[in-house]
Amino acid sequence: MNPGKPFPRRRVCVTLTLLLLLAVCARAEEAVKIEKEAPAVEYKRFDPSNPPNPPPPLDKGEAAVTVYRFGVTVDSRYSYTQPAKPPQGPVKMDITVEEISVKLGLSITIWLPDNASRELAAHEEGHRTITQAFYGDAEQTMRGLAQRWVGKKVTGQGPDAKAAARSAIDQLSRKLCDEYLNAVNTPCEKAQTVFDRLTDHGRNVQPAAAEGVKQALEEVKKTRE
Repeated sequence: MNPGKPFPRRRVCVTLTLLLLLAVCARAEEAVKIEKEAPAVEYKRFDPSNPPNPPPPLDKGEAAVTVYRFGVTVDSRYSYTQPAKPPQGPVKMDITVEEISVKLGLSITIWLPDNASRELAAHEEGHRTITQAFYGDAEQTMRGLAQRWVGKKVTGQGPDAKAAARSAIDQLSRKLCDEYLNAVNTPCEKAQTVFDRLTDHGRNVQPAAAEGVKQALEEVKKTRE
């Protein structure tokens, strides 16, 4: 660079903005802590002529069923400014999200009749495989959702400042849980439906369970792109 030539101000602003964005992104990443548990898979056998109490949640015409549940709990650290003089009546205030801790889990229960064929068992394993495929990206998905809230303000209302702050953070927790389930559980349900349609709930010889899983995941992926 020519030392006698002034450095363009626009370039200085761009550099500072970039550094600021990098600092904000780094802080947001450090402020989000996620614990992802290994999937808990349980197999249960039952006698169709003498089912247990409570019985497996079979729909009409089903011989077996796979039940899954994506679990998510959110806990957040936050700050707020305590009013110098406690106001009379309900308090409406903003809190600033400082840190978000998330715990993710997945439980799967596969109900099979005692006389289950290999094809039927393979079909239910297909449902398990689909579920775990969506859980595989769960941490990355939740991290992206949570990082958007670090440093942001959330408004709450309650009888006092503490209750208003708790209300605000409860709203954030519910919103994050809903967003996570919409991003993970909703497409998973669609893939399960496609899988059953392709395989006729395991009654079709072709596609086999493994191929049906592959086709179902690909079909749902295309709808999300």
